[in-house]
Amino acid sequence: MPESLAWIADAWGGAHLNARDLYITCARGLSSEQLAGRMADHEPVAIGAALTGREASALVDLKQVYCAGRLGQSGDWSFIVESGGSEGWALDPAVSQGAEVLIFDPRPDDPPSFFVYLADGAVQLHFELGAGYDPSGAQPDLLRPALEAAGAIAPQDTLDDVLGYEEDMSSLEASGRALQVIGEHFGLSLPRQVLETGHLPSAIIRMSPPSSW
Repeated sequence: MPESLAWIADAWGGAHLNARDLYITCARGLSSEQLAGRMADHEPVAIGAALTGREASALVDLKQVYCAGRLGQSGDWSFIVESGGSEGWALDPAVSQGAEVLIFDPRPDDPPSFFVYLADGAVQLHFELGAGYDPSGAQPDLLRPALEAAGAIAPQDTLDDVLGYEEDMSSLEASGRALQVIGEHFGLSLPRQVLETGHLPSAIIRMSPPSSW
């Protein structure tokens, strides 16, 4: 059975890795090497030794290396797990030309975390995880029915007090439910052990500060 993405919310606040080492970007229609090339602020992008998250994080010196990524594949989706200064939700939508791209941004220094869905060069859906629901993008209601059904967000036309609804559930639980819905909708499963402690091929993604800094 595919592993639910709900673990990501827990991992962002866990002990194995700092949330700054778990910026996750996935693509369908691009290999992980192609995705790395589009995300990087330099070229060419060389694929290096297989590293753990901690080893990738150790490459980030905020002088010559601002972000290091580890590359992998899960089903139809390629992925990059970044350590250091990722563009995260601010990644240029152009990276999704001819493909689909999903961004899971923990925003450790300025919560809440974000989910972004890009396709064909445009933002399709962008919303905060576990902090109410105010979606934007070309398809703002894409996941609303499933999120409501999962109890991740309050029903759109509910007569209940929305603030009270949100207070009944922790941000962590709401994020976990939303992430589970995202995984089910897009057919995406990411193995927690591999992303947190496994060895994956590496690449330097950024050699200068992200534009969002």
